[in-house]
Amino acid sequence: EPIRAALGNSTVHVHSTDPWVITLDDFLSDADADAVLSAGGVDWARSLAGDGEQAVRTSSTAWCRSTCLQDTTVRHVQERVEHLTGVPTENAEFMQVLRYEPGQFYRVHHDQNSPRASAWGPRLYTFYMYLSEVDAGGGTRFPRLNITVEPRKGRALLWTSVLDEDPFERDDRTDHEALEVERGVKYGANYWLHMYPFRQLSTLGCDNAPYVTNWY
Repeated sequence: EPIRAALGNSTVHVHSTDPWVITLDDFLSDADADAVLSAGGVDWARSLAGDGEQAVRTSSTAWCRSTCLQDTTVRHVQERVEHLTGVPTENAEFMQVLRYEPGQFYRVHHDQNSPRASAWGPRLYTFYMYLSEVDAGGGTRFPRLNITVEPRKGRALLWTSVLDEDPFERDDRTDHEALEVERGVKYGANYWLHMYPFRQLSTLGCDNAPYVTNWY
């Protein structure tokens, strides 16, 4: 069964069912996490919030493109996420690899920032993977749900960004933040899944803008 195979050795913990917030411990083996970080963790730059650098987000970002997409482990991880969520890999943004050094953070924000009339529609899910252990701090907190997930190498965190009853509407209950790293370095990877195909359209030059002006 594809879903069972995609879970692998994961242990599933359901933190909330409305909205869905789920962790999968040991989704990645240590070797898998190291491979994703090695493939995607190049050409680091200051993370952006919206369209520019902002004081609310102080981490560094690298993108899994070109040769990273050919990495065997990266391809396998993408296939597993597709089987677990039912969202095709073509609908996923390129993996965003993140580095948080001591004192760095991302204040409360929401991941659904795509206009409903964009070429790829809203972000439906965030599938976040922790790629390292962290000595202290660095959790992911959902303030409206009173849920905090601590970083653990190989752990994946899945949550919804839109309402079940209307997937064109953002679910504000999944506002979240990356808490400040106190000791150590936190590595992770964002993997955002859209309603419609993303990758080819992005490569062809479409941007995150509404293409129907009265339906933002």
